[in-house]
Amino acid sequence: MFSSQVKRFVLPFSPQKIRDPISFEVELASVYSLAEFERAKGGGLVVKHPEEKLLFVSQVGYPLWLFPCAETACIFDGLNHTSTKLTIAQLPTAKAFMESLTRSAQTREDYRTFLSNNINYFEQPKSEKEISMEGLIVDFDFKKEFNLYRKEATESNQLGNLALLSPTLEEKTIAPLIAEIDLLQSSLKEDTQMLPECGRLIKETTSLFITELNYAAQAMQDEANAKIKAQEELINPKIAKLKSEYKNQTTRITKNFDEDLEKLQKQKTKAEKTIQKSEEKITNYQKEAKKQGQKNHLIYEKRWKEKSRKVKKELDELKKELKRTEKNIKDLIKQKNTETSKLKFGLEAEIKVSRQPLRDLEASRDAKMAVFKLETEKLLKLERPVINELNGALKLKESAGAKFEFLGIRDSQLKSPALYYVPFYVACYQADSVCRYVMFPPSMTSALGFSTKLKGAFGISKVKELLTPRFKSITALIDKCQTLAKQNTDIDNQIRELGEKNNLLTSDLFRESIAKGLVYLKHEGWLSEKEYQALNNSLAHA
Repeated sequence: MFSSQVKRFVLPFSPQKIRDPISFEVELASVYSLAEFERAKGGGLVVKHPEEKLLFVSQVGYPLWLFPCAETACIFDGLNHTSTKLTIAQLPTAKAFMESLTRSAQTREDYRTFLSNNINYFEQPKSEKEISMEGLIVDFDFKKEFNLYRKEATESNQLGNLALLSPTLEEKTIAPLIAEIDLLQSSLKEDTQMLPECGRLIKETTSLFITELNYAAQAMQDEANAKIKAQEELINPKIAKLKSEYKNQTTRITKNFDEDLEKLQKQKTKAEKTIQKSEEKITNYQKEAKKQGQKNHLIYEKRWKEKSRKVKKELDELKKELKRTEKNIKDLIKQKNTETSKLKFGLEAEIKVSRQPLRDLEASRDAKMAVFKLETEKLLKLERPVINELNGALKLKESAGAKFEFLGIRDSQLKSPALYYVPFYVACYQADSVCRYVMFPPSMTSALGFSTKLKGAFGISKVKELLTPRFKSITALIDKCQTLAKQNTDIDNQIRELGEKNNLLTSDLFRESIAKGLVYLKHEGWLSEKEYQALNNSLAHA
């Protein structure tokens, strides 16, 4: 059962814009004609089939629930002939994440620990929640057609000849499901709104702590540079003094070595000149000896040769002396370089010792700067995967939220549950003890087209084309009702009772309307004279 406060809406069988007395009569006549067309007339060449009796033709209302759910309206099959399972990923809530973030954002150490511990906070869900939605219709085409169709509905408590099927799916069964969906939607909506805020707060907090680190690093650097400068003012005069002493010592040593080198260089030059003169003497003596020999002055020749040998002997000693002098020069230059290098290395060592306090200060400053840089990089490195997790969680929650949007149709105006009745005509036939139904979904009277006229010209009946179903998905719903009546005794009994109680054929008013409609159909060319007479006779005996 349903609450008396539930509004009930009735949908028209045929389009409202053409619903006038004549069209209603044509509608009734068309349904009756089709019902008679479908009735088995009996006979058979081999196997004799019994003739069916048309027990009743009645207009019945198929119940559809419309329940508000956030910004949508969910459609439920009142006869509970369908069901939908909704699977939602169970993800940690953004609220708990935000609360933990807020608590941890007070100190850098707590914040760093928070980031480290929550890198996988929104990892892929370990569980899913499955909700069974009995009776919920989610077919896209059906929702689209019904959303268009329901605009023709009228709220009414006076239902006239429309017999209403009682919903087997009750309001009290649907309400908890809607409440659960509302709760889930609200939670998802809250999360999808809060997750970007979590990301913003993380970036803001990281930026705040990095700025704090930068200020601290700058303050430390300024302090260290001041100490370094003060130390330089103490050390630089000492270093200047050391360099001055080094310069004086180097100058003194260089001067001594240069004086000795100058003496040796003079000795070398003198020896080179003496050697040159001796070589010239030898050449002259050899020439004189040769000349005396040519004159056969043997005594003079011998004398000149003797002088030449003597000078040559002296020349050999001079050359040895020159080599010794050159070696002494090289040794002295090497010694000079060694002494000056020793002074230079000594100076560098003393400067290094003097500058050690300065280097210690610089090393301490650079080490502290490296710690600040490492801390900054660590914060950014920890932040990045958490932001990625937040973005991934946002996509998952948006995807989950999108599932709810597909559950119903857009409607922010519906505030309370409502029942919509889809009208259809049902014809019940009986042969012996067997009954069967033929149901006609919401339709409109067809126009008499060329192909239909052509059938008439060849003597083919045009009755089957009298009505054209208005909606494909809603027609399928009524077809399922016909199947359901065969499978479900309660539904079958309910249709039978409503049909017999609201039989249009037992009402003089409706029989008169059918008769007028048959005249119209004959006049318009839908019925031949023979068909018209047959239908009139059957109506008279119905």
